[in-house]
Amino acid sequence: MKSLYVLRLCLALSLGAVSSLASASATGVEQVQLPPMKGYHPVHQNTDAQGNRIAEYVPEGQTAQDWTDMVTVNDAPDSGHVSPRAFLGLIEAGWRIACSSAQSHWIREGEEGGRPFALLMLSCAENPGTGKPEFTWIKGIQGTQGFHTVQKSFRSEPEKDDVVQWIGWLREVGLCGSGDAPACR
Repeated sequence: MKSLYVLRLCLALSLGAVSSLASASATGVEQVQLPPMKGYHPVHQNTDAQGNRIAEYVPEGQTAQDWTDMVTVNDAPDSGHVSPRAFLGLIEAGWRIACSSAQSHWIREGEEGGRPFALLMLSCAENPGTGKPEFTWIKGIQGTQGFHTVQKSFRSEPEKDDVVQWIGWLREVGLCGSGDAPACR
C-alpha cells in the first residue's frame, strides 16, 4: 500500500506542478484511448478539484491494495504545453526520492498520432513500503488540452514475454476526441 501511496504522491506532485504552470483553456473531450485489457477491472477512480484524473485497473481477483500488476491512467488538464521529457522527469525525480535503489531508462521518445510522447522505465529493487521489487513503464503523451500518462506496473521482475507484450500494448495507447486525434470509441 505504501508503494501505491508513494507513486500516487509522485504523480500528484507532478500533476499539481504542471497544472499550476498552465494557463486557462477551454474544457475539451481529449482522453486516453486504451487497447483492450482482457481480464482487468477498474479498482480506483478519482478526479480532484483541478480536474486531474486517475484510474487504476488490476487483473480479476486482485484489489487496489493487493495486486501483482496494475495499469494506471492519469490525465492532467491544461498541461498540454509541458513536454513529455519534462513531465515524466518530475515523476522520475519523485521515484528516486521514494526508492534509494531506483533505476530509470528512457526507452523511446518521438511522435505518435501527431503528438509528442516518451516512454520511461522505472525500477526499484526493494520498495520500502512492500519489501518487494517494483517495475513500471510510463508512456506520457502531450495532448492539445492536457498531459496524459499510462503506466504498467509489476510488483516483481516481469518475464521477458510480459515486457514484450506490455511494451507493445503501450505502443497502441493513444489519444482520442480532439484536434487531430480520432473520435473516441
